[in-house]
Amino acid sequence: MVLGKLTVEEALKRHTFQHAKVLTGVNGLNRVINWCHILEVKDIDLFINGGELILTTGIGLLDSDNQRNYVETLIKKQTAGLCIELGSFMHEIPRNLLSLAEQQNYPIIIFEKTVRFIDITQDIHSLLINRHHQNMLDLDRLSQNFNKLSLQPNGILKILQELSLYFQSPCFFITSNEKYYYPTNQGETEAAIRELINNHSNEPKTLSTFCLNNKSFSVNAVQVFEQVWGYLLIETSKFPSSELTALMLDRASIALSHILLRNRTIEERKQSDEAELIHSLLNMENLESNQLKNILPMYCFSHSFRLICWPLLEDEQVNSSKGEEFKLYLLTLLRPFFNKLGFHPIISFRHQELIVMIYMNLSKEKKVNWQQITDKISKLTETYFPAQTFFGISSIHQEPIKARTAYEEAKQIILLKQKKLIDSHTYEQIGIYHLVLPLLKTNIIKAYIDVHLGKVIDYDRVNNSELLKTLTIYLDCNGNKKEASERLFIVRQTLYHRIEKLEGILGPDFMHSSNRLAIEVAIKAFSLEEDEMYVKDQLIADAK
Repeated sequence: MVLGKLTVEEALKRHTFQHAKVLTGVNGLNRVINWCHILEVKDIDLFINGGELILTTGIGLLDSDNQRNYVETLIKKQTAGLCIELGSFMHEIPRNLLSLAEQQNYPIIIFEKTVRFIDITQDIHSLLINRHHQNMLDLDRLSQNFNKLSLQPNGILKILQELSLYFQSPCFFITSNEKYYYPTNQGETEAAIRELINNHSNEPKTLSTFCLNNKSFSVNAVQVFEQVWGYLLIETSKFPSSELTALMLDRASIALSHILLRNRTIEERKQSDEAELIHSLLNMENLESNQLKNILPMYCFSHSFRLICWPLLEDEQVNSSKGEEFKLYLLTLLRPFFNKLGFHPIISFRHQELIVMIYMNLSKEKKVNWQQITDKISKLTETYFPAQTFFGISSIHQEPIKARTAYEEAKQIILLKQKKLIDSHTYEQIGIYHLVLPLLKTNIIKAYIDVHLGKVIDYDRVNNSELLKTLTIYLDCNGNKKEASERLFIVRQTLYHRIEKLEGILGPDFMHSSNRLAIEVAIKAFSLEEDEMYVKDQLIADAK
């Protein structure tokens, strides 16, 4: 059984207090004693921190003008109580002091016989130290038990039972889809706690204590990879929540996180068939409908999906033992992340990429705020892919066989972001590139670029000039010459000269709306077409 804080009431039962008499503050005898202190001075502010049981012969109370201030200071500093030995300096306690203490439920205790303060302090301090030592031994013992139980079948419930028996109080462990509690008659309380936690879903980790149905609880978030996977709670109505309670919950939470991580690891290994199926879909292999239904969960045939792709750097790839550890780390991180957002994820690694297909009911998909979703994915990427900031999200698709199309869309997003042509993450937001990108697989785009930009490109090549760059920025600035010259870091007269050259090559009406639109499309196409190797390897997506 846990050894709680030492109270004034408990101290009065010690043999050193056998001649003590309580004059005031009977309702305050539950005050906690942190230390025992002999105080025989008038100016006491600098000598107390709070929680002390004060022992005095009353020498500090001889000054009648200072008596009330003396007691008020002890109360304000939240000391545990005042013990006065009568006889040497004081023969009785003034009524006004007794009245003040009684109003504040502050214990004033007197010794009508001479006592040895040294015996009292030694007894109280020994008791406090022994309790602390015993609590630390209990903490160490239970920590070892928690770790052992975490390796046993049904370890979560066994850990709760161990914690509950120690504190003699109900314990609960709640995750998004599982619930555990001990004793077994706490079902209604568990349901009420779950509802309360769900109501704090915006900032759940800030919960540490709360009251529910006239019962108090201490709560500790169980985290894996800095994500909250569940909550461990203990009812503290029968004992005050303390540092020991927090330490016990923390040790138990660590053991629970080990169980959750191990279970998730096993689940991820079982789901390798899903990953292999994605690989087959992306490789354009012929898969029969029955084969898909045997492997994919049923929601894949009634839900829409998007595909998210991250390119992985060399040290993040999964073709080594170190890479396998990183792969498992990402799997156990990403699945609860997307589950929390309301998606069903299917995760796969292929070559230098991480691919996630996220499924959601189509009716719910229309209500999703994708700006908020992409912001959260961006934050996740920055945190766990510190060297990699690019990812692409496809448009919505209905059938699993469309995974290849979705993959190419996500890859196109990555291409555009790497070349700093767009800021968005989703395929619906790439604008004119919906038209340009498919043409990169044909020879049509080269002819189009040649018609609208060929002469400018040739002029730059022969004269080692920057007309194409000037044209691009001039169009970006909507023809604002001052802004364009500043962005080009040239004087305005030089810009005028270059614009004259462009008018000579493209015609004086190249800024008219139809001509300008054609030229802008050609510039965007050229910025992609010049990187032929990337187009070949990434957009055609060779699936060797």
